[in-house]
Amino acid sequence: MTNRIVAQASEDVDLSQTKTIVDQVEITDTYALYLDDESHSFDGIAEKIIFPSTEAEIASIMRSAYESGTPVTIQGGRTGLTGAAVPLGGIVLNLERMTQLSYMDFDESEGLYSIAAQCGLTLEDLVEAVQSKKLEALKGKGTSEQQRVLERFLSETDTFTFPVDPTEMSAWLGGIVACNASGARTFKYGAVRPWVRRIRVVLANGDILDIQRGTVRADNGKFVIVHSDKTEVEVTVPSYTMPKTKNAAGLYAKPDMDLIDLFVGSEGILGVITEVELGLVILEENIMTVMAFFPSVDDAVNFVYDVRAPESPIKMDFLEYFGPHAIEMIKEKAGSAGIKVPAMKDDTRAIIFFEFSFTPDNMEELVMGLEEILMKNNTSSESSWAGMDRSELAKMKTVRHFVPETVNGIIAQRKAQYHEVHKIGTDMAVPNEALRDYLQYYITILDEQGMEYVMWGHIGDNHIHVNMLPRNNEEVTQGMDNYMTFAKRAVELGGTVAAEHGIGKLKRAFLEVMYGQEGILEMQAVKRALDPKWLINRGNMIAPPTAFV
Repeated sequence: MTNRIVAQASEDVDLSQTKTIVDQVEITDTYALYLDDESHSFDGIAEKIIFPSTEAEIASIMRSAYESGTPVTIQGGRTGLTGAAVPLGGIVLNLERMTQLSYMDFDESEGLYSIAAQCGLTLEDLVEAVQSKKLEALKGKGTSEQQRVLERFLSETDTFTFPVDPTEMSAWLGGIVACNASGARTFKYGAVRPWVRRIRVVLANGDILDIQRGTVRADNGKFVIVHSDKTEVEVTVPSYTMPKTKNAAGLYAKPDMDLIDLFVGSEGILGVITEVELGLVILEENIMTVMAFFPSVDDAVNFVYDVRAPESPIKMDFLEYFGPHAIEMIKEKAGSAGIKVPAMKDDTRAIIFFEFSFTPDNMEELVMGLEEILMKNNTSSESSWAGMDRSELAKMKTVRHFVPETVNGIIAQRKAQYHEVHKIGTDMAVPNEALRDYLQYYITILDEQGMEYVMWGHIGDNHIHVNMLPRNNEEVTQGMDNYMTFAKRAVELGGTVAAEHGIGKLKRAFLEVMYGQEGILEMQAVKRALDPKWLINRGNMIAPPTAFV
């Protein structure tokens, strides 16, 4: 074990055939979508957009940008909600052509298969390839041992998958690692971080790091990066304490941490992640998926506490929440979209959407235990929508996705009239014991203001998204003030200001609420050590020094 890693020198490549868009009219017209992300919060500008297809091309682009001092915005699927992929000048490095599978591996000590791919492959395509075992593209790739692993994997009778399930399956692998993505199944499997086995990263100067989990750990809170020109850089791990909740806010910090974890969740401010290796699990064969309908928010929250209790007979894969305004939206609009929600009553005020696995031997015991908890909280299985196959789960996910999609549509209409309008969605999570009080805190403040809002999200992790829907430019200001109020309260309760969406350009002020000015300075020091010219994703997560503004 060591705290030192030696970077590889990148080869020179000819970039004349690499797709590059430089005409400003073409950029702002044909490629306008590449100046935006799902936050729709900034007016992006770029000198050029480059589409590399190999790591060597990326390294050459970065080395040239470093020599000229040109800022670079790394761009994945642009599915983020914080403006992180929106360029504010310089080069856009779009990775949509980096879509190749690389190899399969197997860790004997953990009994864990893993698969590696380039950063631009979508999670959806990776999961489909793994579950279907359509992996012809891997034949002949990797080492001879990795070829044997592939043959062994293809002969397995079980179906495998990547366990973390971000809501947006069109996200790209590099993006989910850079943002430490999570989602509903974080309740059971955690976020992406522990499933990342290896990454390759191109640094600001074009050097390349190949980091395998477990090989480089901080010594006394420090790492040493040896560049290809033999110069050494010391990286000091920030001294702040991470919250004990689901969290995607700030650089990961722990005195004896693995180097790979410094880059996971770094939002790309430390380097370009070009290849990732992710662990796989066996896909559960027997699942029961339920939407339970409750007559009050209190009943729904009480159910969550009861089913999470140590004595609960059921261990959930996920627990998702829909609040009263989300239910009103479903009742009013879902039918016209061809979406049906069986068994939901007129008096339904809250929904808990959940899933658990079972075996033929314990199914009856689990169902009886579930019924007892449901009835204790004023509902029942007969008053719920339940299914025992993945097609029914897909129908329920359609309902889950319908709500945010409808909200996005409403915001788009309002933005056409009021340019400053954008959705203001909270991303806070709090410890288990604070869930009830924090949820009521949201409701009380927003109801008193008359602010239009919709709530849904990952209640199993005490992580509920409150989406404020400003009706004019003035309510945008009110919504952002609310966000700061909610952020401060979450931190007071021991929680985080960003549980899964990250910080990007939009939420830097909230990060300071969480870690203070000293924490921000420590993050800036890490950034400066690896990117002294402050070129990569400038403006994301932490403000650049005034010299680079």
